[in-house]
Amino acid sequence: LNRHSSTQKRQVLTLLMVSLFSRRLASAFVYSPRYKRTISTFVARRSKNNAGNQASSLSQEQIWQERTIVSTQIFSTASKPDDATEVTTAPPQVPRKFQPWPFQYHEELTLTVEALTNRGIGVCRASISATDLPADRKITSEEESDESLDVENKGWVVFVPSVIPGETVRCRIYRNFRSYSEADLIEVIDKSAQRVEPVCPLFAECGGCQYQHMDISIQREWKTSQVQELLERVGKLDPDSFPSTKPTVGTDEVYNYRSKITPHYDKPIKTENGIGDLKIRAIGFKKKTNRQLVDVPLCHIATDRINEKLADYREEKFLDALEGRLKKRKKGATLLLRDALIYDGAGEDSDVEPEPIVETDHNVYVKTIVKDLTFRFLAGNFFQNNPYMLPVMVDHVLEAATPPNTAGNQMTHLIDCYCGSGLFCLSASKEFDVCVGIELNAKAVQEAQFNANLNQISNCKFVAASAEAIFLSKDPVEVVTKETDPSTGQIISEALTSTLVKDFPTDTTVVVIDPPRKGCSEEFLEQLYNFSPARVVYMSCDPATQARDTEGIVGAGYSILIVQPFDLFPQTRHIESLIVFEKEVSN
Repeated sequence: LNRHSSTQKRQVLTLLMVSLFSRRLASAFVYSPRYKRTISTFVARRSKNNAGNQASSLSQEQIWQERTIVSTQIFSTASKPDDATEVTTAPPQVPRKFQPWPFQYHEELTLTVEALTNRGIGVCRASISATDLPADRKITSEEESDESLDVENKGWVVFVPSVIPGETVRCRIYRNFRSYSEADLIEVIDKSAQRVEPVCPLFAECGGCQYQHMDISIQREWKTSQVQELLERVGKLDPDSFPSTKPTVGTDEVYNYRSKITPHYDKPIKTENGIGDLKIRAIGFKKKTNRQLVDVPLCHIATDRINEKLADYREEKFLDALEGRLKKRKKGATLLLRDALIYDGAGEDSDVEPEPIVETDHNVYVKTIVKDLTFRFLAGNFFQNNPYMLPVMVDHVLEAATPPNTAGNQMTHLIDCYCGSGLFCLSASKEFDVCVGIELNAKAVQEAQFNANLNQISNCKFVAASAEAIFLSKDPVEVVTKETDPSTGQIISEALTSTLVKDFPTDTTVVVIDPPRKGCSEEFLEQLYNFSPARVVYMSCDPATQARDTEGIVGAGYSILIVQPFDLFPQTRHIESLIVFEKEVSN
């Protein structure tokens, strides 16, 4: 209203009253030729009155922008006739908490992509001057010493999704932070030769995948370089002090590989016009740029069986909401779809072919087969979600754990920390005299012990406790001690003995670590250093926390033998990384 004179304000307010009194009447009026002439007259009169003070006048396009601003603000609730012309969209509302420095809301920039973060987001830099800092923006001593914040020489960091290093892009700012900004991708001006067409039509919105626009070879190259860069930057390692990161290992299954997905829905809302009970707006995953959900009817990285089930499961949940059968009516929920085999309790020698199932109940037992072992586990419990890559990763862990130590002695004992359902511990059982696994989740420990019995493995023991407790455990481990003939290697005798984990022979003990995303606690690492096993095999789902822990492990006297990334989840930023540490052992 500030755009018009007092008389014009009264006329516009009259239109507002009409719209509030009758939506239909307002709708008919807003799309009438008379209304268009009225708004044009308002703007033309304003231009004429200001001619003495302002040389410029508004173009026809600007006049229609004025019309759009007024009409969309006043008649946003009016119903539009079917034959009406589409009205231009109003300028975006600036978020209340938006910080307008160094860029305005939705300001567009043309930038070159320099690199990718470990979140899969493109790193660009925009030229600004440090002297342009607002008065309330003080540079801290930490920021002064941080080279990445050298905006005068290096530029202001702007993060842009769905880009490839080397590309020139046009982007639109939507958020400013103290040391960087975030922007939406508007256009790729200069495309990379490695850019491909995303398979999923929701890729630009959905936050589930970050790399569908990149050829799989360049995805894996970047994952390799990211692991190397994290070890140097976060782990503070000299690149000449350890072997270069090996090329990322992956399989040919780059779509339809994921055997578990967990889509979400937000708090249901009341239905319109009183039809039905409640309505679920979307079932899917969070957007790339905020916490709102994208409705995902089909996930291209999930298995075909999951997508078949997803269609029916979504329809079932939408209907449950409408008909009042939702269990969680006052909040949203996370759903489960696990592609596995039905666990029917039959022995492993059974001739019955295992039947596949997509399970949606967290508390139902399912099973899967990895190499020659069968694993039973609760559908809602953790178990790696790429059945094509899992045998490959197991092979690499065994190849790292089993070679003799630096003195040439065969490794005899294995401790599997964060063991879950016993994947690595049971897979390695044939190569060691004794294997012990520890896991905080008591149900997972029950599953691990059950799996040992299921596969007729007798030299594995599992403990329900935090990883920090493994070296302090007072519970003796019963193990089978074997005496062999040195000349023939044949077993002469076997005896059942009890021993504590802390008494394992450290020179021939391997510790396998597969922690959650947060990595290892300082308490666990201190106990690991004190126990001082000959070898540590560290598998991680977050190379950043792994690099952080690596600094301490190397500082404790270990050398890095291998750094091997795995592409467990193609099309996404996620990396599984294996590092093998070895300590010098005297004979």
